Amino acid sequence: MCFDGKLMKSFGSCKGIEYRSWGVDGMPRSQYLVRSKSTAMKKTICFLLLSILVMACADRKHELEKELQTYDRHLLHMAGDSLADTYTADGKLGGKGMKLLTGRDSIRKFLKSFEGNSIQMISNLTKASSITFKNDTALVDGTYEQKVKLPQGDTGVYTGTFKSKWINQQNHWLISTMYTEPTNTSTLKSVLLRQLKTTHNEKDWFVPANIAVEGLTPKQAMWTDGSGNHSIGQLATHIIFWNERLLKKFNGEPESKFSGNNEETFNSFDEKSWDATVKKLDEVLTAWEQAIKKADDKKLADWYENIANMSTHNAYHTGQIIFLRKLQGSWDANKGVK
Repeated sequence: MCFDGKLMKSFGSCKGIEYRSWGVDGMPRSQYLVRSKSTAMKKTICFLLLSILVMACADRKHELEKELQTYDRHLLHMAGDSLADTYTADGKLGGKGMKLLTGRDSIRKFLKSFEGNSIQMISNLTKASSITFKNDTALVDGTYEQKVKLPQGDTGVYTGTFKSKWINQQNHWLISTMYTEPTNTSTLKSVLLRQLKTTHNEKDWFVPANIAVEGLTPKQAMWTDGSGNHSIGQLATHIIFWNERLLKKFNGEPESKFSGNNEETFNSFDEKSWDATVKKLDEVLTAWEQAIKKADDKKLADWYENIANMSTHNAYHTGQIIFLRKLQGSWDANKGVK
């Protein structure tokens, strides 16, 4: 496998040997011994070459694994510049549910967008399940697990798989392509919490309640458009009423008396209570989030429809609040909904 017939020329010729005795199968013993030594030498050299190849492969694998560890460290510290530099100039970064980024500069801009946004990486573990070499290219597949502290203090664990292609440029391994696919780890609890937070104080693709009411004066909160619509203060009071009532039922606490007339849930607001109303709105929505975190799966399975409907109800009235602010000229379009 490692040799051809020409290799033997490097060991000299057997010509001129005088054979005086006979050995195996009619072959002169001296000729048999020379050929036996040659065969042994072939096997030894073949073994040495194979050992060198194995060692070379092991060295390349070790080098690549070190680069993966470096990538992990950069990701743990959310170092956008350093992460971008691990890609080739025309490298690609993509994944399920995200736009494909092409070029080191585009990747750098994307990665640096995570710096300073209150997201803290607690731990990051990347494991290569397979590494395949072909010349100066390596295909690496594996898994990742990231533990992240989110802006509101919650902790999330994100897992998934990745496929990557690395290229050795000037004795340095760089990423040519990286594609990630998150594992679906959503639970009923995580979905309900996400709905609550995005209608409370986390801006996603719509404006949450806390941002909708911030910066308003009591007079602005009392303002109506003169067409019979409710004021912002009345809408906030209505949101508080139903969230608080449903939360008490969820917690097994006695509910306050209620006639059943929904209009009454808007009318307890007055100008002097605006600051207290804003505070109460934040408190009841926060209390809901804490209750969901503590609830077991069975209880959430019984309640999820009511909780999801309540989040939809909150989003609906938050939209009305923003509309009224736009009518009165008190809405800052930079906060969303231009």
